[in-house]
Amino acid sequence: MTSLPADPWLWILDDALVRSLLAAAPSHQGLNARAAAHPSLAEAMRCWLRGEGPAALAALEPALAAEDADALMLGAQICFESGDLDRAASLYGRLAAVVPEHPYAAFNEGLCRARLGQWPEAAAALQRAVVLLPSHAEAWHALGVSLLHVRRPAEASSAFGHCMTLRPGYVPAICGQAAALQMLGRPAEALSLYLPLLESAPNREEILANALQAALAAQSWAEVRRLAARIAATSPGSLLAREAAAHADAAEHRYEAALAAFREVAAAAPALLEPWYNAGVCLHHLGRHEEAAQAFEAALQVDPRHAESRLGLAESLLLSGRLDRARAVLESLAETPVAGSAWLRLGLIHALENRLDEARDALRRALELGIPDEDPQLAELRSAIALRLHEAGDYAAAAELYALSLAVLGSEPRLRLSYGNALASLGRLEEAQEAWAAAISGEPALAAELVAALDARSARNPQAPAAG
Repeated sequence: MTSLPADPWLWILDDALVRSLLAAAPSHQGLNARAAAHPSLAEAMRCWLRGEGPAALAALEPALAAEDADALMLGAQICFESGDLDRAASLYGRLAAVVPEHPYAAFNEGLCRARLGQWPEAAAALQRAVVLLPSHAEAWHALGVSLLHVRRPAEASSAFGHCMTLRPGYVPAICGQAAALQMLGRPAEALSLYLPLLESAPNREEILANALQAALAAQSWAEVRRLAARIAATSPGSLLAREAAAHADAAEHRYEAALAAFREVAAAAPALLEPWYNAGVCLHHLGRHEEAAQAFEAALQVDPRHAESRLGLAESLLLSGRLDRARAVLESLAETPVAGSAWLRLGLIHALENRLDEARDALRRALELGIPDEDPQLAELRSAIALRLHEAGDYAAAAELYALSLAVLGSEPRLRLSYGNALASLGRLEEAQEAWAAAISGEPALAAELVAALDARSARNPQAPAAG
């Protein structure tokens, strides 16, 4: 007995043949379904096989209008192969609506929308696809990629995990999983996925670059140097490798070396903001504040909105003594993500210029924005305000702020000396003597200053503690 062909597209080649076969086997379900197909499909298929795509689509129009499932599938395939991805995606979407259980309609729609960069729509289609095709590794991978593009890294990680379970060692899924982990703030785990891949494919530039970015985010400076050296060996003059090594130098406080590298990258790629900004940071740490201001201004030429460069510029101007311009830059940062730090530095300028009320208001605003107590710049502002309060005779408020500052800047002998003076003015002599002793221990030269201050105090107030 001859078995009937199982090819589901048999009817398209010759509708008459299908009907002849149906006459011989009237109960055959597949043939019944094929014979029921819209008559325009056979003509459309003939046109398509002759390479006449537009004619094939024209022949399909009546069936497409009727939402015929076979017509939608064929039309989508013709559009896909003709490069009309937008219409292909639309037709696959219509097919999925007509036949929700169709195994490939949602998958193909998702692929088309991904190629079009329509990532939210791609993710939605592919989420339907993996329900219908839970063992389809490529569907899980495509879903993971789409979810990365819509910044849903936790779901993307899960999708890549499913893919890797179905296809162990599948490199695109491993790389996708690593990218998801980086987006989730877990760069060390991402790096642990990249490194084994590099053992088997040591010269894969894309994987090398991704691994280097993960190492930078993880602050794994030994790996940064090793990976940067590998990139430099395969691509001499690589700016990525040079900049990565510079970050490692800066992290290890080798600011001169880092500065030279960042300047080299900036000269080669002046339209990049980061090398200018990082050069400014290095110059700040080297105490070369005028040059730092120039570097930050160069970064702002690339992107005037870059808040970190504006804050760096303000800090450099402040440390260069150009208070008026520093104040103007800081005031422009009040509504940016670095507003808290801007208020701290603005408050310091107010304190330096003896505007106590404005300085205290800036301190309040910075605290309201969530500046943590351990921030050294917060401690610096508190100590500056404390000094002004001390001068104004408000010893209790000054002592309180001195104490808060010392909790962060405990190694500052002069600050501890001032704290002792405020405590003495409050009559808290034992605490004052402890503070003075700690100050002199840290900086013995302060002893003469303390003796002179105590002698002057004794002359004004015979009841005050005498030096000795």
